[in-house]
Amino acid sequence: AFKAAHEAEGTVVLRLPAGKIILTEILYIERSNFVLQGTGDGVDGTVIYMPKAMSEIPDPDELTELREYLIVNNKRQREKDRGIDEPFSQYAWSGGFIWVQNPEIQSKIYLKKYYREPEVIANAIAGKRGDRSFEVKDGSFLKAGEAVRLNWFNKEGEESSLISHLYDGKDVVVGLRHWENPDVPIIKQEVTIVEVEGNSVTLKEQLLHDLRPEWFPTITKWEALSEVGIEGIKFEFPDPDDTYIAHHLEKGYNAIYLTNVTQSWCKNVSVHNGDSGILIEVSSNITIEGGTYTGKLSHYTIMFGDVSSLLGRHVNVNGPCRHSLSFNTGAKGCVYTDCSVIVKPSLDQHGGANHQNLFDNIKILETTAGRTFFYKGGDGYWSPTHGAFSTFWNILVDFAYENSGNKTIELEGVPNGPSARLIGLHANYPMEITYGPAAYMEGINKANIAVPSLYAHQLKKRLNTK
Repeated sequence: AFKAAHEAEGTVVLRLPAGKIILTEILYIERSNFVLQGTGDGVDGTVIYMPKAMSEIPDPDELTELREYLIVNNKRQREKDRGIDEPFSQYAWSGGFIWVQNPEIQSKIYLKKYYREPEVIANAIAGKRGDRSFEVKDGSFLKAGEAVRLNWFNKEGEESSLISHLYDGKDVVVGLRHWENPDVPIIKQEVTIVEVEGNSVTLKEQLLHDLRPEWFPTITKWEALSEVGIEGIKFEFPDPDDTYIAHHLEKGYNAIYLTNVTQSWCKNVSVHNGDSGILIEVSSNITIEGGTYTGKLSHYTIMFGDVSSLLGRHVNVNGPCRHSLSFNTGAKGCVYTDCSVIVKPSLDQHGGANHQNLFDNIKILETTAGRTFFYKGGDGYWSPTHGAFSTFWNILVDFAYENSGNKTIELEGVPNGPSARLIGLHANYPMEITYGPAAYMEGINKANIAVPSLYAHQLKKRLNTK
């Protein structure tokens, strides 16, 4: 069915029947205008059952560079108290049984020797953060309707103006990944061109940053897939026959992996007993709508990594997970809204210059007094935990434990994340929050704030609706 769908012309919808489908190999979606559609993720819907982990099937060629990177850098999980010293799994944050990609373009850069400079089609010369229009040196190679990538480079070293801008000039420890490869952009934004008039370019999206000469901003080709949808499917993996081994040693019970995709979606997709649910990298403008995550302890339910303008909405995390909802390395301008996390919650910001992301109108059930849900993942070479203007808006924390005397609960935020915004965080008991440099807080311990969802409020303004 997948083969026939790839050979068909025009838009294709591949409909799967209700019932259980057993899958023991990777299925690749490698074209645009493709919808994989089940009958629903409920009890009478479509179930894709994967009895094997990805580590039990042949290594995919697409992860060859990642495997080499893990070896070259001796990436290992070490836990002395448990006697663990093992190499990382290639599936800890990559790969999935449904794998969406354009095989002709590079998905992720791990080793500099593999870096292929994308084709530069314009050099930007002037533009302001928040604007949609800017100037380029020569606009003759740009076309309206084209999806492209904007790139910002740090060629000034450890004390660069771009690093200072990214972290709002605050005194934070910055990892070496920000300056060790000056020919690789440290910030990328996937955008869509609306209009080109001479050397003036108008985008669908707003610029996340100024376009300054000292940051060598370029526009490069980006041949992403578009209009890819996955709908109405429940992915199931076997019940675990042993206890959780360790972080980063996951066997590869991964459902969906999206790379180099834009204007696409996953709707009503649920995952049971997965190591990871939906992993998304080097993509933009994707909506994850609905879905419930249950079962064993997982690594990620949803991971937004090296992406722009992604939306996770009405997602329910009902099982334990290390990173319940994750803004990973390079995520910017992304949103989780109207979600619930009820077991071991972690609102994850994973280092790697992720910035300007929003956790919005989220309900958390915290079952352990004093355990923070502000999660600071990632390695030190990509520190700090996030860039400026990460925002938490109207987060309800329901503490399910006895609090005699109505004591104030102290929650530790991210200590090294600068200029965060925390608005309307409240719980069923008073709480006190400490956060990193220059955090702005308003409406702490106040329920029913005037704007319950910042995302919905801004969406109405963009669409000019009441």
